[in-house]
Amino acid sequence: MRQNLINEIYPMSSNNRYKLENNSDLETINSFKILISNIKALKDKTWGCPWQKIQSHISLIPFLHEESSEFTDAIYEKNANNICEELGDLLLQIMLHAEIGYEEKEFELNDVIKNLNKKIINRHPYIFNKKEKVSLEKSQQIWKNIKNSEKKAFNNNSSISRNLNLKIKNLPPLVGTEKITNVVKEYGFKWENTNQIIEKLEEEINELKEAIKSKKKSDIKDEFGDIYFTLISLSNFLKINPESALQKTNKKFLNRFSIIEHHAGDNIKKQTPKDFQRLWQIAKKTLMKKNS
Repeated sequence: MRQNLINEIYPMSSNNRYKLENNSDLETINSFKILISNIKALKDKTWGCPWQKIQSHISLIPFLHEESSEFTDAIYEKNANNICEELGDLLLQIMLHAEIGYEEKEFELNDVIKNLNKKIINRHPYIFNKKEKVSLEKSQQIWKNIKNSEKKAFNNNSSISRNLNLKIKNLPPLVGTEKITNVVKEYGFKWENTNQIIEKLEEEINELKEAIKSKKKSDIKDEFGDIYFTLISLSNFLKINPESALQKTNKKFLNRFSIIEHHAGDNIKKQTPKDFQRLWQIAKKTLMKKNS
């Protein structure tokens, strides 16, 4: 029984150094089988959950975004219990999409797992084929070369811009911008230094000012988008995660605003813009002293 369970999970790997043999691995396999059964029960056409039965890939997108954000928050909070719980919620989304794929005769959960295993093995030949140690830099280059060759085989007759348009079509805009920047950079379309990007940013800000003067909403929106795109390009160049940076700023703002609340008390709604500016400076100085 034990070896049969191992063989069910392990057959795709040619690397015999890593077999699933300990009790924890076997418990995980059994738990996964129960999870598969539970998902099928949720989606059962007769006895399943009424809400789950009517969901589709598209209707579940908001929930996937929500669960991803909650998982990200748990990581930033460094709360292991929350990370574990939110990972479970993400796994639920994956399982539901896989079951929908099965119902629609598109693909099965086994196809998802097989494709993932194939990708892991193909992109790490030094682990699963040659069994050799490589440096971090070499491992990244191998992964990149293999991924690019896979893309070329799949999109041999498609242009770079067409492929990118298809890839970012349903992505959150921030993720789409990062993907565009990273891909075109591989073809030499990239910034040489931060000064170039900052000059571009200043240019876009001036164009936004002109658009605001014109009071044309479409122009204002376009120029604001250009500024946002340039900022993401700058974060990419500086190797800064923009979401992480914004998350930190959100917390910093709320910390300062809590001090403003403390000073203003029940009269916070009666504060003038000048009052808020004064209280803001007090909050900044208070936190600087606290952190020094």
